[in-house]
Amino acid sequence: MMISAIAGAALFLLLAAALIAFQNSRLIRQQEAEDAAAPAGKLMYSVFHEQFREDEERPEAVPLFQYTVLSTPGERLDKGETGTAYALCRVPAGTGEMTMDAAMHWMVTRIRGASIQGVLSGYASFPGKAGRKGEKELVMSLEAAAKEEAGYASPYK
Repeated sequence: MMISAIAGAALFLLLAAALIAFQNSRLIRQQEAEDAAAPAGKLMYSVFHEQFREDEERPEAVPLFQYTVLSTPGERLDKGETGTAYALCRVPAGTGEMTMDAAMHWMVTRIRGASIQGVLSGYASFPGKAGRKGEKELVMSLEAAAKEEAGYASPYK
């Protein structure tokens, strides 16, 4: 009688341990799948090296902010030259190279780099095209950075 009670308790503990191990492995697999899928869905931003117009619509690239390096100090652009443009665009989910935070950091780095070099620059923002959460703040932050750095880059201070 005592042996069967001990055997029953041991069997119960083994079944409980197996059930817990199964649930744990299922949760780990589910979490790994979510972690692997999350970054691709957040890669919604790319930088294009071309100029966009305010009225321009493209399904593959919606411009949010455009920064253009016009020339270095003392350099003059020839007629028709437009400088080097960096257009931060929203692209279909998973097809971009950057998250929103990485895209903002990339653009601010370019803006500050141009300021340090003292180059002439300009920007255009497209706040009407900012539709996703945080994009309006992104555009406003980049505008503020461009305005601030333009003041530092002014050779006539």
